[in-house]
Amino acid sequence: MASGLPQPLDYDIIKAGWTYQYHRADPLYPFGHGLSYTKFAYSDLRLSSETLAQDGAVDVSMTLTNTGTRPGSEVVQLYVRALNARYEAPRLRLTDFRKVALPPGGSRELTFRLPAEHLAHWDVASGAFTVDPGGYEVLVGRSAGGITLTAPVTVSGPAPAPRIVVDRRTSAVDFDDHTGITLLDATRTTGDAVAPANLDQPATLLFRSIDLSGAIRIEAEVTGAGPGQLEFLAGDRLLAEISVPFTGSRYAWTTVPGDLKTSSDGVHDLQVNLRGDVRLAAFRFGSARLRPPPEPSDQNLPFL
Repeated sequence: MASGLPQPLDYDIIKAGWTYQYHRADPLYPFGHGLSYTKFAYSDLRLSSETLAQDGAVDVSMTLTNTGTRPGSEVVQLYVRALNARYEAPRLRLTDFRKVALPPGGSRELTFRLPAEHLAHWDVASGAFTVDPGGYEVLVGRSAGGITLTAPVTVSGPAPAPRIVVDRRTSAVDFDDHTGITLLDATRTTGDAVAPANLDQPATLLFRSIDLSGAIRIEAEVTGAGPGQLEFLAGDRLLAEISVPFTGSRYAWTTVPGDLKTSSDGVHDLQVNLRGDVRLAAFRFGSARLRPPPEPSDQNLPFL
């Protein structure tokens, strides 16, 4: 394997650094690279507006000039990237391109239509593509490594709401960031789960901007093939510890409850630590308004 490339079986595109969008080392030939018999100059980058709505669009114009002595063609590439994003944004993302043939000394103005949806990312909290408000950058060049023009653009609109997790099932794989985990199948046919990649070291899941208002307890969907433990923290405050029992198989799932050790009202970054041979599929914070019904007995029969 060439130096600097991710492990071929590491399917975490972001963490591993797959594709030109996330790869951090300088490639020998950048994405979009090509050779020409002449030279081209890029100039006069203009945006029809410095702001756009989350469902709007902006026109991006620039001028391409053949500054060489031979006719030739150039593939003009339009990229975007988010600035100060709340998620792990791509370093660059190609949104459009145009192949242009010009004689020596010839120029052409090009205009690209950039809809806001091309700035969207997959939001694990809502399970849909969304365009965050904030700062972005429009970039034009001959390759991902040959950017020549840049311009800022601002998306206007409401900020994303905190993620709701109280009285709602949250899948473990819908994390915002992680350290030391591996992704596994929850059953032989469907579902996903997470587990420590190294049983001798704890693994961590991070869920950003979580609204824990009203939470008084927690339950986790787990399997255990040996001693294991889960820790839930809001910032640096320990909310709950759950011991994971031996379930006999990685596909033998059980739900383990636990009470919160401290008040958790408000919006926090939630950290989940996995220790030992434990697999986690999901968790749910519970509130007082959805207490589980009492166990049926001779004196306390359930309603029919």
